[in-house]
Amino acid sequence: MELRTLKYFLAVVQEGSITNASRRLHVTQPTLSRQLANLEDELGRQLLARSRSGVEPTQYGAMLADYAETIVDLADKAESDIKPPTKAVAGSVRIASGETGAMRFLSQAMIRVRKKYPQVDFHIHSGTSFDLMDGMVRGQYDFMLECELQPHAEMNVLELPEPDVWGVIVRGDDPLARLGGVRPRDLAGRDLIISRQGKLVGSLLDWLGDAVGRLNVVATYTLMMNAKWLVRSGYGIALGFDGLITPGGSDGLVFVPLEPRVESKHGLLWRKTLPTRQAQAFLDELAW
Repeated sequence: MELRTLKYFLAVVQEGSITNASRRLHVTQPTLSRQLANLEDELGRQLLARSRSGVEPTQYGAMLADYAETIVDLADKAESDIKPPTKAVAGSVRIASGETGAMRFLSQAMIRVRKKYPQVDFHIHSGTSFDLMDGMVRGQYDFMLECELQPHAEMNVLELPEPDVWGVIVRGDDPLARLGGVRPRDLAGRDLIISRQGKLVGSLLDWLGDAVGRLNVVATYTLMMNAKWLVRSGYGIALGFDGLITPGGSDGLVFVPLEPRVESKHGLLWRKTLPTRQAQAFLDELAW
């Protein structure tokens, strides 16, 4: 498989149309169709299902699209990292991050970089630290904001100045909403929606203690937006960080901190290799 062919295939999947993809790629439709047919012949699988409304990936096409997105992104990053630098600082900085209010510290550095170097842009990849770490190790990202910071002897680590506080997100009419703090016993018999991040790390598990074996976990989430919809609909109550819902907001949700207080420290990770000029510019602007 050639990188160019994977880019062609990915464009068709993203556009949902060979016509639109050919315009985007500036190639003729027959050329694009021929490249796709050759790719299907090479892999021995039908990758695209064609209909009057356009095209959509088959089971194997969706699988290839996931690989293609990673491969193309890595190829673009490799080119950006290796090509001789121009006089101006320019290019992309890729940051992987969990969903946390700690992003505000990084955003201030991003603003300062953009003021100095308008040709630098940023790409934020969201998910749990557990899910993002593989891409970080493989060089897919320049930096990673790790929630619940762990030791990393093989990477540079910069601890962020403020931890996140754990709590329970409930509807305003829930009895827990009237409490000043939630203890493990208050979760007995409740349907819980737990972050995949929180389910794997120490601080929350230490707080739960022996109660962890009696939890009724009915769902896990990676991003709070989906968990909020589940809580709002009455599916359950969610464990999450403070600051991810708006107090007194229109969704009617309430954050109640855990008692005793449970905090998670976060940190910024980057590899012990020579950073790109734009990544170094970002590092230079980190200050708090």
